[in-house]
Amino acid sequence: MDNDAMIKMLNADITGEIEAILTYLRHNFVIKECEISRSMEEIARDEMRHMEWLSEKVTDLGGIPTIEHATLRLEGEDLPAMLKRDVGLEESAIVQYQDHIDAITDPGIKHLLRKIMNEEIEHRDKFAEKLHEVTSAPGSSEKPNLTVGSMIEKVEGGNE
Repeated sequence: MDNDAMIKMLNADITGEIEAILTYLRHNFVIKECEISRSMEEIARDEMRHMEWLSEKVTDLGGIPTIEHATLRLEGEDLPAMLKRDVGLEESAIVQYQDHIDAITDPGIKHLLRKIMNEEIEHRDKFAEKLHEVTSAPGSSEKPNLTVGSMIEKVEGGNE
């Protein structure tokens, strides 16, 4: 595989990382300070690190890292919808990284993409765990359109 093809794939990965960063930070900003918001911020920082690693590889190959992102689909204040979106972003990233690992022949880039994909698997699992906690919180089945504030109180054990 030539450098231009690898640069194109890596830039597609950067685009996905930027989308994840913006989405997770936005979710973090609209959720009051709690364990879930801190997890979202931590994962956004991981995505920034991924973007940096990918950008370094693009420049090493003679390319210019993209700063484009996909059209953002941002939810309102429904925490379960936010977490479902976050799980979906991670699942899409995992599939894309696996496709790129299969296509790219450079062993160093394959190694980097495997490392990033493994972290994306951890992120997906963390978001899925938080989603399960939120949707299985006492009373959650009675309120299908829960707001961020009401669910945070339930998850943290506060009174409503």
